[in-house]
Amino acid sequence: MAHYNPQMAGGGMPAGQQQQPMRGAFSPIDPHQQQQQQQQQQFQHSGFGPSPQPQQFQSGAHTGAPAHPQQQQHQQQGVANPNFNMAYGFLGQDFQNNQAAQLGMQFAGSAMNAMQENVQQNVGRYVSMRQLKHYFDVSNLYVLAKLKTLVFPWIQRNWHRHAERDATGQVVGFKSPRDDNNSPDLYIPVMGLVSYVIVIGLIIGRLGVFHPEDLGYTASTALGIIVFEVLLIKMFCYLLNVGSELQFLDILAFSGYKFVSTIIVVLFKPWAPWWMTWFTFFYFGFALAFFMIRSLRHALIPESSAVTGINVHRKRRVHFLFVIAMLQFFYIWVLIRYKSSKQ
Repeated sequence: MAHYNPQMAGGGMPAGQQQQPMRGAFSPIDPHQQQQQQQQQQFQHSGFGPSPQPQQFQSGAHTGAPAHPQQQQHQQQGVANPNFNMAYGFLGQDFQNNQAAQLGMQFAGSAMNAMQENVQQNVGRYVSMRQLKHYFDVSNLYVLAKLKTLVFPWIQRNWHRHAERDATGQVVGFKSPRDDNNSPDLYIPVMGLVSYVIVIGLIIGRLGVFHPEDLGYTASTALGIIVFEVLLIKMFCYLLNVGSELQFLDILAFSGYKFVSTIIVVLFKPWAPWWMTWFTFFYFGFALAFFMIRSLRHALIPESSAVTGINVHRKRRVHFLFVIAMLQFFYIWVLIRYKSSKQ
């Protein structure tokens, strides 16, 4: 449909004015805008003007409708960081579509589960995890009470362990260290071993002759003494027919308590006079021997009325208990003789 133009009223057109292209319907023509467009076209034809924009950006100007806002936002994000979009899309799509990667993840999960089951079976063959948790069930009050007993065993009056009973009243074992201060544990021996190795390393470093191999040498010496004592006690228990009264983990726990006394003597040795060092050595040696006698007495020499035939090996067990106590001096003496592995 033709557009009515008031300038063309009367059937004529003013002289010297060119005919303009016809606009869309109901689109008014501004003379000032028309003059600016003519000047812009002449400036572009002269070669100094900017190049014309692509058609997709000019469409909004011709039609009078703005571009879609979602398309503009998507284009701005893509232009802002195209490398991130390409990498993110490529990695995500490649990982989801790559069946080999998914199979690899499933295989790794199956391998870890199989390894965990294998470790649990091998460890459970020698040591029960339930029993091992029993020896690490400690509290802060228990640790403080046990350390006081190791340093001052003379003030301890009750050395009997408390039995644990089931719903029917039958004895099923002993209470955990959390509920019984006389129960042996493995927390203090493990922490004592680690602390002993660290203290020896610090003292050797203070002397200026420290080497990294000294930590391994010290730990090997300490573990060697523990293994020797445990094997010695197990051999005597077999020869003297000591059954379930003394478990393997009980022996390991009692053998590891010596590191508490050894650390105190080691700390006195570099700074205290020689007579104080020897006094500390003999005091904690006797304290540890007394602790071992009172702790192992109820297991090695129980009441004669409770166990039939115990009088046959009673004298031998007393001698064996005395030997175990006296060997504590030798163990402490070996442990405090620290030296560098390069010497």
